[in-house]
Amino acid sequence: MKYRKVLFSVTLVFITIYHLKAQHVTISGNEPEYAGCVLAFYANDNYFCNKEIKLGECTVAANGYFVTHIPCNDTHLMYTHLGVFHTRFFVEPGFSYEVKLPPRIDKSPEEAESPFFEEVTVYMNILSVTDDKGRKVVSEKELNFWIAKFDETFNPLYDQLAIDAVVKRPIARLDSMIRNFREMLPQTDHHYFNHYAFYRSGLLYYAAQRNGMRFISNDYFSQRPTLYNNPAYMELFNVTYDKYFMYFGRTGDAIYEVINRQGSFSGLKRLLAQDGVLSTDSLCELVILKNIHDEFYADRFSRVALLHLLDSAIVHTNIERHRELAGEIRSKITKLLRGFEPPAFSLYNHDSTLVSLQHYKGKYVYLMFCTTQNYVCLKQYEFLEKLYKEHHKWLQIVVISADDRLSNMRHFREKTGYQWDFLHFANDPEILKNYDIRIFPTCFLIDPNGKLVLSPAPAADDNLERTLWYELNSKGLWHEYIRKGWIQNPKNTEKRFD
Repeated sequence: MKYRKVLFSVTLVFITIYHLKAQHVTISGNEPEYAGCVLAFYANDNYFCNKEIKLGECTVAANGYFVTHIPCNDTHLMYTHLGVFHTRFFVEPGFSYEVKLPPRIDKSPEEAESPFFEEVTVYMNILSVTDDKGRKVVSEKELNFWIAKFDETFNPLYDQLAIDAVVKRPIARLDSMIRNFREMLPQTDHHYFNHYAFYRSGLLYYAAQRNGMRFISNDYFSQRPTLYNNPAYMELFNVTYDKYFMYFGRTGDAIYEVINRQGSFSGLKRLLAQDGVLSTDSLCELVILKNIHDEFYADRFSRVALLHLLDSAIVHTNIERHRELAGEIRSKITKLLRGFEPPAFSLYNHDSTLVSLQHYKGKYVYLMFCTTQNYVCLKQYEFLEKLYKEHHKWLQIVVISADDRLSNMRHFREKTGYQWDFLHFANDPEILKNYDIRIFPTCFLIDPNGKLVLSPAPAADDNLERTLWYELNSKGLWHEYIRKGWIQNPKNTEKRFD
């Protein structure tokens, strides 16, 4: 009996803690012009990789009403993509927000297709807010109001300081200017806003280019908690410790030795601790992770060594969030790297069958991102037709179409009679970001084991057949495929390329 009472008490405590932690934010509104649209809400989960995660979504009813309840255990910046607009606002756990969406302006077909189109960033119009106790929050005391008012004052000052620094105009009394600016801020005990204002103010020193990295590091990051989900903290962090490996290496080659030859996360931490700028383990590790990510694209350090460092970080860090960040950075930098598996996907084909990348394992895959209306893509399809006829037994051609509608893609395939697979991107629109698609067509070659061979691969009319022939010969597969009867007219091919 005593045992049952103890068990009941433990269970009750667990359930109570769970309900205390598992909070939600409610977002609602009434927008008839968005009827039938799906509203998806996102947050940035990694300010090094700019990793976008979907928090929740809802469909706007025929009468314009919408509501969604999104899990939310801490205050953070949330945003949604609405046609040409990138609409952002801050949410707090347990709060309910009635919002007014911006006027509906859909992207044109050219804007939707262009990877260079930038959405216009606007703040969400908050009509009313209810807190976690069901009380109405006066707009003048609400977080979004404070941040909007802060940015209204901050942005012109930041821009002016940046201009003064570029033209080398003397900036008199910078410290008192920033102190006066801070005194103008609303006095509140809201920790999130106070942190936001504090770290945004730090950007003024950065804009003025008068106080160096050590000053900002000591005043804003040394011995202070890490605010992974505060955009102001992460913005100042990223500019403060930009190219820190190069900064440290200005006085010697020790950092190159530790990174390029040893690949030791613990060894790099010990080395950087000698500088005295990175005062805590947490700060030191975060600076290392940021710079591993940045240096991977700069070619100043061995990419293989940087990957070893990430693997070492995943194993040796005692901070779980850093282990997650290291894993996310590794996934990002290797996802399109030769010898690694490309991003997985599951998309509907021309027959409305859900097909995954795993489905093609065992064959080479020539993966092309295109549309059925792009002129360059249409010319590529003509070359693919010849390639398909001669090599389809060992080479799987897959076109991922970014057309507006699956029906357009299906109609195009039926009309042209092309036999290779067409997949429509709509089931996983993030695939264009995951494969870093900036132009159509963009192509990749994947081997039978599901690893990238060419990233990117040449277009179909750019000596692709020669490239494939060299690939099969280098792997000793050419003659094997001939014996299996998978190569059409092998002698003609050998005459052309040998």
